[in-house]
Amino acid sequence: MPVPTLIDTSALVAAMSVSETHHVRTAEALKRLAPDGLLIPVNILAETMSFARARFGLDVQRVLWDGLAVAGIEIVPADAALIARARVIDVAYADAGFGFADCMLLATCEVRRIARVLTLDQRLAAYRPSFSAGLDILP
Repeated sequence: MPVPTLIDTSALVAAMSVSETHHVRTAEALKRLAPDGLLIPVNILAETMSFARARFGLDVQRVLWDGLAVAGIEIVPADAALIARARVIDVAYADAGFGFADCMLLATCEVRRIARVLTLDQRLAAYRPSFSAGLDILP
């Protein structure tokens, strides 16, 4: 049975820029994991798009935008319940230093019951999902 993967900003940014240290690893991971399904929470998408524009410019942001559609990455919407769940995670893991985007990603893990995350942020490994012994942090 395919195991889908949630994508974090750090992985997408690294994959889209050949000058990034982890470009090859993250780009290859995206290709390898795509057949099993890739998902990105809408707030992570917004964070990634903002970062892409600020760092690389509007043209690169637009290329990324078009690329996401072609890649078939599912965009996970946010609602009040997900935001509330993220805040619970923030309180429970206050010492981990997770920000809003991190907590929303982790709340999405809970709601979708997905323990596989493509990220370069190793802090996320501190999170223990309710349905798994831990997160599978890739690449």
